[in-house]
Amino acid sequence: MLGNTLIDKVSKYDWEISIPVVRYVVGISFILLVSSLMGYPLAYLTTVLALGYIAPGAKPLTLKQGFNFILVLILINLITFAFSSFFKDYPLVFMPLLCLGVLWIYYTNKLPQMVKLFAIVSIFLIPLMSLEPTGVSAFVAISLVLNAFMAISLTQLVFKIFPWSSADEIFVKTKEQAANISEYERFKYARNILFILLPVLLLFFIFKLSGGLLILIFIGILSMSPALANVKVGKFMIIANILGGLFAIIGYQLLVFVPMLPFMILITLLIGFVFGSKLFSDSKLAPIFGTGFSTFLLILGSVTSSDDEAGSAVWSRLIQIAVAVIYVVIAFGILHYYQNKKSKIA
Repeated sequence: MLGNTLIDKVSKYDWEISIPVVRYVVGISFILLVSSLMGYPLAYLTTVLALGYIAPGAKPLTLKQGFNFILVLILINLITFAFSSFFKDYPLVFMPLLCLGVLWIYYTNKLPQMVKLFAIVSIFLIPLMSLEPTGVSAFVAISLVLNAFMAISLTQLVFKIFPWSSADEIFVKTKEQAANISEYERFKYARNILFILLPVLLLFFIFKLSGGLLILIFIGILSMSPALANVKVGKFMIIANILGGLFAIIGYQLLVFVPMLPFMILITLLIGFVFGSKLFSDSKLAPIFGTGFSTFLLILGSVTSSDDEAGSAVWSRLIQIAVAVIYVVIAFGILHYYQNKKSKIA
């Protein structure tokens, strides 16, 4: 009798409402499988970049849009590479121009959000790697374009398997409302982000801390999260990202016992549904679960693709990302506090 009741509930369930989260989780697991099998440079970034193309409210791209995205990304990398090669020996010119570029990227609304994310990652990594031996920055630039191409191509294939549905519309409306802000608010947000990023950029470029690339990558990803604008959810963001890191450690420990790619995909599916079910909800804290899942993918991917001692690397990656999240949340909170204090005095 209980079995018949369960079957009846399952048969009456409207499965269409689950399409967005299933697309998100199954899609990213499929992309992880493909990128892992191909094993190209920085392949772990493909899944992280792909998240934005199948996130809540993200519509499938047309062929023209995808082609234009790739052209814009190539152009951004070429400009960044040329800028780094020419100005790296003139730090007093290099850093102000770099900061100006960062400010413009966060301020402009001419670029799609995913192109902005890619541009930020490029403008952080390529100039820093240009300080290394010749050829490293060019290799990074080409690898980033390849990862972006794979992310766009594979996510659009995922949309063919799990087509756009009416269940996605609610997330589109939420996304459009979040994007509808004035020019002053955009400039204020861009200025605040630059204030937060400047100490990190100076630290990395002065001391050439190329070993901490993961911190820069994650700060770039984190800075694009809409939840960052709300200081009150900062502590939840820290918890969600550390939770994502802890899941990555658990996943790695399980992979030590069963070192098989299919098992890693199953782990990703399981963790994906944990975060995805929260991300695709009407909760005000929903966006932080997206960054939490990106933490999981970034740590697990970077560790499994690393030639270093993986056991120590996985904890190192978690510490690096925890430092990045805590720094950004605290810095944004302090900045918000002093701005509010100044406005009350005025």
